[in-house]
Amino acid sequence: MVRELLGDYEKRGESLKRLGKFVALVLDDPFHATTVTGLALYGMGKIAERRTNYGLRLAYMSVREGEKAIREGLLDIMSLRF
Repeated sequence: MVRELLGDYEKRGESLKRLGKFVALVLDDPFHATTVTGLALYGMGKIAERRTNYGLRLAYMSVREGEKAIREGLLDIMSLRF
């Protein structure tokens, strides 16, 4: 019950998505075998991400990430000179 309420620390499949992006974009070969493999890994990561228990931990981390993005955006706007 507590685990269902708190949720995971990271979305499931996030590491698999990162690995898929790396394989698809960085390890490019002339026959595109790594591109296909990387996109398949990324797709599996996306499917696993949908099954994530989005509990309080992930909600808290998402709010903090949003606050950080807003803060960075405001700093960019304030640093503009007219």
